[in-house]
Order: sequence, then C-alpha cells, then structure tokens
Amino acid sequence: MNQEPQCDSLSTSIRLSLIIPCRDVNDPKLGELLKSIEAQDFPKDELETLIITEGTSESAKAIGIKQAKGDIIGILASDNELTFNSFLREMIKDFPVLDASYPAYYHYKKEDDILNRYFSLLGGNDPLSFYMDKNDKKPFYERDNELPDWSSYERESNQTLGDNGFFIKKELIESTDLENYYHVDNANEAISGKVVSPVQCDIWHKTGGNIFSFFAKRYRYGLQHAFNKNRRWHLVDFRKPKDIWRLVWFILCTLTILEPLCLSIRGYLKVKDIAWFIHPIACLGTVFTYGLLVFHLFCQYMFRLLSAPMTVKRA
Repeated sequence: MNQEPQCDSLSTSIRLSLIIPCRDVNDPKLGELLKSIEAQDFPKDELETLIITEGTSESAKAIGIKQAKGDIIGILASDNELTFNSFLREMIKDFPVLDASYPAYYHYKKEDDILNRYFSLLGGNDPLSFYMDKNDKKPFYERDNELPDWSSYERESNQTLGDNGFFIKKELIESTDLENYYHVDNANEAISGKVVSPVQCDIWHKTGGNIFSFFAKRYRYGLQHAFNKNRRWHLVDFRKPKDIWRLVWFILCTLTILEPLCLSIRGYLKVKDIAWFIHPIACLGTVFTYGLLVFHLFCQYMFRLLSAPMTVKRA
C-alpha cells in the first residue's frame, strides 16, 4: 500500500519528495517520524511524503523513486526522526549547486537505549563499516572537526549512503538501475564524481534495542543481500587490496581487543557515556556473525555443488 503524497493538491511544482519504506503503518516510530516532518518549516506545497509498504525495504525505495514528483529525493527509514524544525531546509539549501547531501552525524540522546547511543556515537550500526572506512556518518569524537568544503568536494564511491536522511537530485538516482535497487549501490553509482555535501547536522536513527536481536537481524540481512549477484557495491571488495588489508586489520583488532578498547576510551573522553565500551563486544559480535554467515553460505554452496547431477561424457 502507498500513502498518498502529503502535499497541496493544487501545487504544480513539488520541490522535495520524501520516500519512507515501511512494513507497518501503525508502527509508533513511523508516527514519530511523520510528526517531525509535519513540524518542519518547509513549504507544504513544495513537499510530498510517500510511505511505501510494497515489496522489500529496497524495492519499496525504487517504487517511491519512480512515483516521486519532486526535483529532489529524500530517503528516510521508518525509524528515523528529524531532530529540528529546519532540518529539511538545511539539507537542501545548497542544491542549486549540490548533487546530493546527507547528515554528517547521527543524533545522540542521553535518554536513548545504550545500544542506540553506541551506534550514534560510532556513526553507524556496523563496526566493520567503521573499520572499512565506509561509515555513512562521522563518529562523535570527530564532532568538532571541520567538514570538507563541498564546493570542491568530490568523494570516492565507498560510503554506506542511500538511507537515513540521504538527499539527491531525482535525475541522478533515477538514472541508476532501479530494477536491482540496493540503497548503497544505487546511491554510490549516482554520486560518483558528483558534488556531495555532508551537512553539519544530525538525524535520529532508532535502530538499537537488544544486541542479540540486532545481530540476528544483521545475519538475516546478510543472507538476503550481502552475496546477491546483482549487487555492485560490496562492504569488502576482494578485488581491492586496501579492502583486504582493512578486513585483516579489523579481525586482528577485534581478536586482540586492545584497539577497540582504546577507541572506547578515546570516545569516552569526548562524550562521557559508558555506551562507548560496547565497542569491543560489538566488534566480537560482528566477527562471529559475519564469520558464521560466510560458513553458512559456503556449506550451502558445497551442498548444491555435490548434489548437482553429474554429467558423463560419452566417447
């Protein structure tokens, strides 16, 4: 089911289309997101909000992009919340010359659950992305660092962008392969060599909860998407020596504990929150989860190989 665009029906010029894939329209988190959108000081006759409940989360985004009327596409998750009333204005204010933008940070809230605080402080919900230098947001210990000058900023296609407050010119994202849509793949294809700005603001991503259920979710996502032959972007690209060395470094850091612990201390000195000390545990959980995933897929591959009918060549 699609929700009709929330905009003035008499408007003939939609500037911004917000796309929100959602499984349950009664989800309280979605309600909080919609309230934060309604509270924006953005002109309502230049805005439409599309809630897409069809298909998977990825295909829902592609459906939304095809249906959107705006010149700019903003892709949000149903567990996001806009943290201040001028968020939308801030994100697209430089779009006459920008091609895409994204919030530089995740919103940190002291009252949030501890796992969500950790992800916000780290700048992502996957420690491997952090060590691969492919996080979609910056960690909080870099909060005061100067962001790049977007007027001359051409970024390498590597970050895990495409969701959680990613804004892009519609003509760019719709020129990518929407039939095989994966938000990271399509976003990076669309913005390679383009002018992209990390904006000095944050977005709330309420993705925490129970650490065991979180890694179970990562495992299911990996089975579904990580090794899909239609994917063009990979968290670890084994064709690139830099990615291989970063992966080895992450595994060594995790197994020796020392580096993750030092990072926790560094972060704690910046923002005094014990959530930083989840980092060594999260790294171990990530190595175990992805290691089990690779073993699972290897066994699956070997089973298919051995059970395939043998062909005998006749003389």
